[in-house]
Amino acid sequence: MTALLSRLDRRVLAALLLLGVVLPALLWVSGGTIGATNPSVDANVTERYRSIGALTGTQTVAMRTNGTVTSRSVANVTLVPETDRKRVRFRGESDRRYEVQVSNGSMLWLRDTDRNAVTAIELTGPPTDSLTAVRLRRLVAAAGLTDDLGRPQSIGVSPLPVVPRHSGVAPRVDARGYTVEFVKTGTVGDRSAYVLDVAPETNRSETRYRQRLWLDTERFYPLRQQTVWVADDVRRSITTTYTDVAFDAQVSADTFRPRLDAETTVRRPDVPETELYRSIAELASRSSMTVPNPTVPPAFELVYATRTTGRINGVGLRYVAGGRELTVAKFDYTLDIDPAERDVTLDGRPATFDYGPTLSLSWNCENRGYTVRGTGVQTKRLIEVGRSVGCSA
Repeated sequence: MTALLSRLDRRVLAALLLLGVVLPALLWVSGGTIGATNPSVDANVTERYRSIGALTGTQTVAMRTNGTVTSRSVANVTLVPETDRKRVRFRGESDRRYEVQVSNGSMLWLRDTDRNAVTAIELTGPPTDSLTAVRLRRLVAAAGLTDDLGRPQSIGVSPLPVVPRHSGVAPRVDARGYTVEFVKTGTVGDRSAYVLDVAPETNRSETRYRQRLWLDTERFYPLRQQTVWVADDVRRSITTTYTDVAFDAQVSADTFRPRLDAETTVRRPDVPETELYRSIAELASRSSMTVPNPTVPPAFELVYATRTTGRINGVGLRYVAGGRELTVAKFDYTLDIDPAERDVTLDGRPATFDYGPTLSLSWNCENRGYTVRGTGVQTKRLIEVGRSVGCSA
């Protein structure tokens, strides 16, 4: 997937994960030296980014754990920033279920080339306005690269979005409390880029977080995005890089549609529906699935409960306390959890963390998957909530 979450990504993340598509997070690796003098950017960052027609290039995603590469993918990509149009073709990955992902904005097609089969997913609901161009302008301004005319009067900056490994929901990052620093002018492939570091104002966060961006000096597209979370002495990182990039590439409309023939099988999975309830008891009375009854810290209050029905069935609980949030989810499918990646054990089952501004803990029990997710919640508290849920009947 692209390092930068487009409107397409936000609308279909859950559908892709339910179908077994790997969605990597975006992580940071240190490097570079602070330059003595900042360059001056007098261009309109937002307009330059939005003026990009179609972009073509090679996308490389590498995940590392404590410095060791644990996975790597390479894909040919064609996309149109600020729209939902995209084509991604992965190279040489025999274990990947879908070799090609295509969207024209209203439909997403996932192609299994080996079986000559396509899964078609309707993108329901109106597209969400992209905030990417605005975020990029603020980041460049906060780094001190723009003149007074181009600098916003009030700068609220936040890192670019990150996708956890298992959960499929982009963690929300507080726009306050982050600083941006210009590092140097570097290169990605054959293109020049401004290198920026985004970091919390304080290092006291339990899950330490950093992000580094390489922004094209002409069009301000993130040619490379790296982010790192360090928690419980484990450093996990993924680097997403775009090389052989061509802006304003000439592509046909057929680029964003699947290539079907008379032998192609097309499958259309059901789209789940979600209902909201005010209490756990009300949810339990309407659900055939047992609803977890977690023990949460005293300050947290239940905001609502949810029931999801369709191809995937599940229940969920959302709690808040001030600016903190805690959610508990249970589904009738199992998550892709490798026992070798076990971080903790819950009721004798391996459980894994996804680290970032939002911390999540996931595990499986029989034919059920569980996830507890927290924003502003300590790791040990999340484990306590997970253990209180355990393997509910």
